[in-house]
Amino acid sequence: MEVYTWFPYQSSYRCTEVNDITLLDSWVISAQGHFTKNTDLFPGKISNNLNICPMKAVVLVSNDNSDFITRYVERTYLNWSVVRNREGLEIKLPMVVLQQMNMTLVLVHSPEPGEIEDEALLNYLLRCLYTKESYVTVGYMGIDSSVTSLFESTNPYFFFRIRCYVPCSVKYPRWSSIFRILSVELWLVLIISVVIAAISTTLVGRYSCTSEWQVYKTLTSSLTNIWVVILGVSVSTMPSARSLRSLFLAWVCFSVAFSTVFQAFLTTFLIDSGYKSPIQNMDELFSSGIKLAKPPNLDVIV
Repeated sequence: MEVYTWFPYQSSYRCTEVNDITLLDSWVISAQGHFTKNTDLFPGKISNNLNICPMKAVVLVSNDNSDFITRYVERTYLNWSVVRNREGLEIKLPMVVLQQMNMTLVLVHSPEPGEIEDEALLNYLLRCLYTKESYVTVGYMGIDSSVTSLFESTNPYFFFRIRCYVPCSVKYPRWSSIFRILSVELWLVLIISVVIAAISTTLVGRYSCTSEWQVYKTLTSSLTNIWVVILGVSVSTMPSARSLRSLFLAWVCFSVAFSTVFQAFLTTFLIDSGYKSPIQNMDELFSSGIKLAKPPNLDVIV
């Protein structure tokens, strides 16, 4: 017993019809039986080189000026000749495939835009495919379920842009300027620093070797003095102990630096409070909670 198969596109003279068959292997009838060559019974019949065989195609042209849909483009060359070519992504992709597979594109008569109705155009395309006048059709056409049982169709892709219009940036209220100068973390650090400075002042005032004023020996009074200094107001009584004066001097230096920065930013924000950050991406748009509106023709896509 012998096993045969055929290999199409092996010759540019017989691209569509296969007249030669090839012997793959022979079966030897014996006790167990075996093939003589043990070759692959399912080899790849179509290679990537199709020997410049023609690919007949009907290329539909649209009046749309999109770069993705096939359209006519007139180009003027150096000899002042004007040539009208079919261009667009729809025709570029098949051309790349045909070039890689070493095939030749042969254009079959294609109706001009608006020449025939959509239903008649679909019947024309199906007749070309059924009678093998063309092997493929390029261009978007609606394909229903009754046609897909006879022919294969690729998935259509729509290229479009959606521009979202969002509200303009809103100005910050002037009263919120004081809270925008420092972040939440820095406000917490400031409060903790005031508490630590007040506790340190109270402890140093109580246990200093020299006599200290009573105003620095209670936590409430020390906290008041510390807060007065950071506001830029003089205290009622200066400390007398050297250790407390050193601690007090360090707090005064810190207060001067903080007050300078705070007042500079506060003045700036009071003059121009600035604008809130606008919506910059889709995540911020969806998380903003604002109501969205869209044209009715986007219902199918959405």
